[in-house]
Amino acid sequence: MRYFRSAEVTWELADERAVILDAAGSTLTTLNPVGTLVWQFLDEARDDADITDHLARRFPGIERERLQDDAEAFLARLVDGGLLVPAADA
Repeated sequence: MRYFRSAEVTWELADERAVILDAAGSTLTTLNPVGTLVWQFLDEARDDADITDHLARRFPGIERERLQDDAEAFLARLVDGGLLVPAADA
């Protein structure tokens, strides 16, 4: 599945971490550096494999399966929070 950032959220970098305000303006989410790396990579619609490849290039010492599992869990949390949305072409 392909994902992209919700157009209804606002975000900025603070101390190299993405700080995201949800659409309702009620929840502020601060991502860790790896989450921020993924968030910035989602500047256009990307699928799980794209994200895993991106992480594998940045962290070559970590098993690809672990990167994939962690990325999928992270994406699911962002979707549940309304910060990411599935792309219509998925």
